[in-house]
Order: sequence, then structure tokens, then C-alpha cells
Amino acid sequence: MFPLPTKRARKALAAESSQHDRPTRSALPLILRVDQTVGEALASLAFMRVQSAPVVQMHSDGAHYDAQCFLSVGDIVLGFLERVSAAAAAKPELPVLHRMAELTTLGQSYAGTRLGDVRSRWDGTGVWAAATEDMNLADAMRQCLRIGADAMEGARGKGGAFAGSPLLRQCPHRFAVIDAGGMVTDIVAQSDVTMYLRRNRELLDPSVLDAPVKSLGLGAQGGRRVVSLSASVPVVDCFYEMERSNVQAVAIVDDGTDVLVGNLSESDIASLRPDAFGAFALPVGEFLMHAHGITPIVPPAEDRAYSPQSTAYGAALAREGARLAVSCEDTATVGEVLELMHVRAVHRVWVVDDARRPVGVISLADVLAAVSADERTSSTDSTTKARVTGESESAAA
Repeated sequence: MFPLPTKRARKALAAESSQHDRPTRSALPLILRVDQTVGEALASLAFMRVQSAPVVQMHSDGAHYDAQCFLSVGDIVLGFLERVSAAAAAKPELPVLHRMAELTTLGQSYAGTRLGDVRSRWDGTGVWAAATEDMNLADAMRQCLRIGADAMEGARGKGGAFAGSPLLRQCPHRFAVIDAGGMVTDIVAQSDVTMYLRRNRELLDPSVLDAPVKSLGLGAQGGRRVVSLSASVPVVDCFYEMERSNVQAVAIVDDGTDVLVGNLSESDIASLRPDAFGAFALPVGEFLMHAHGITPIVPPAEDRAYSPQSTAYGAALAREGARLAVSCEDTATVGEVLELMHVRAVHRVWVVDDARRPVGVISLADVLAAVSADERTSSTDSTTKARVTGESESAAA
């Protein structure tokens, strides 16, 4: 058995995976208080370059606290959508500029909302006491991330969380490691564990790494549902569809050809300013171009391979498609997907057909579920126990 990656090792991995020379994530865990506001939380999450953080209720001594829940960027977006629906002021039939103004006003008001009044559901509250400093990887995956041999056993017959199962959507994305005093000493995310496994591939069964994703039901009908939306759909309506379909991301496709040109997830709005919620009224294609600094240049006629229904944003995004949406075919292996996630620093890889239309998606949880079926990673022999935050030579190398 091998230990979970340490803070020092994960920071090194983040540096290796960092794109565009962005600063790496801090090793110190971010803690949010229930009396802080949505605007303050967004600023802190953006500054620390994380998508979620624990929310705590401070004691009167100002030094100790009671953990409440994790709050993610996705939770913040969901809270905003609930307020938009309640206000009924930003209806889809409004002109874009009018809808943008309404969303901006609602966003500015929402930014002052206390975190204690924002509903959290993207990560559970029952993982606080589960992570201890002498827990091994298999126990942490099973007890804290809800992924492991116990969950896999008979999963297909009972609708359990096997690789590709929609039930993996309900698994916590991260958990906190706490000390004897109840203080958070570290936060371990699905991405931390996945990239640690990639770095230590020799610890995994080659038959798992070499298995085509199609053999696991990934990227095929009956696996994790794929929701595709056209580049002309407004961002706010994309998030509404994500909520209705219970998915964490949607594939953005060209209006005329259905070719994958991007994706929208909570990471795309992690650095959104509290006064910029009006941008949710933009077509998602335009929003992604602004978010990624892309100039909307339509290619020359002789280079075009688009339908008359293609929008200028869809055509421009298609030129950057390989950068904005990481994809593979269903013949790719688990090991190749793991490498793509590492090299491109992404949480999901889209499975596309011969015409580059999205037909499936592989998430971090899918990879962990596939790996957890390996007997060696699910062993709990006491002789193989290792500290969750203990140093590991292979992880720090």
C-alpha cells in the first residue's frame, strides 16, 4: 500500500502540470468562515487557485472552529441560479444587454450574501472525521471519496459507483485531513490522488492501465451521460442545463456541425469577479473566447469546414478546440487518459467519434473507480498502512 500524496509532493505535481506559467497552488489549506460573503469567497478561491474550501464556524476564542461543509464554485453558481429563478428578472427572451444588466444587479446583491446562507451540495459534510493521519490510500478513497472495493463489489447489478456510473457524480470531490484538535491540516482532492497514481504507475496493475476505455463502458451509451450544448446558448442557460441533467460539465459544440469546440465547468468561472455575473448572459462561445483570451477570427473560406449554421464564435473556437477541450477516442487506454489529464491539467477527457462529436466523458472519479478495482490498491493489510500526510519518496521525487 502507498500513502496519499503529501502537500509538498502535490505542490511539485501542480508545478509540473501548471500551464501558461501560472503560479502553483499554495500548500496551506484555505479556510472560509460562515460570516464571510460570497464576494470574499470568490476572491479567496481565485487567489488560492482552488475550486472549493472548507467553511467553518469560529469559536469565541478566534482560534478554534467547528467544520460545517465544503463550499465550491459550483455551489456559488447554484446559489446564484436559485436567486435568478426567484427574481424572474433575467428571462431568456430578454435582449442580451438587458439580461446582462439584470444579472449584474442580481450578482452584485448576491456577492454580499453570507456563506452560511449558501447551500452546499457538491461536496459532503460527513467526511470531516473520516480522514486521519494514519489512513492509507484505499481507506481514504473508500471512506472519504466514497470510491473503493466495497463500492465496486456487485456495483453493476445494484447500480453502484462503478467506472462510468452516474452515481460517481455524488462522490465527494475532496476531503479534509484533521488533527486531534479538529483543525484542518490538509485537503486532498480527487485530482491529487489521480495525479499521484499517474506519477507512481508502477504501483498499478498494467491490465488496468492498458484497458481501453470502451471496455469499461466509458464513452459509450449506458455510461456517464454527455450533455452537449451549442456555442450560441447563453452561459446562464448552460448552467441551468447542467443542474437539470445533474452533470458537472457540458460539451460545447459548433452549432452547424456538432463538433466539440470547448467545454464549460466550474473551473471556467473560478476567477469571475463578483460584479461580473452579467457575463452569464453572453453566448457560451463568446464567454469562452473572452475567458481564454481568444481573438474571434473566422478562417479563410478555403480553410473552412463548417456548416452555414455555424456561428462566428463556434468557427473561431474550433480553431482552438484541441486547447480548450481535451479529447480521445474510445480505443484510448486508461493509462493514456491518465496521461492526458496530467499533461493538460484537466478534470475530464471527452470521448469523441470520428467526426469529433462528443459521445462520452471520463472524469477523475471514473479513473479512480477503475483503479480501485485493482486488488493491490484495495488491500488494507496492517503492514501496508501509511500515514495520509507522511512523506513518500516516490511522491516527492
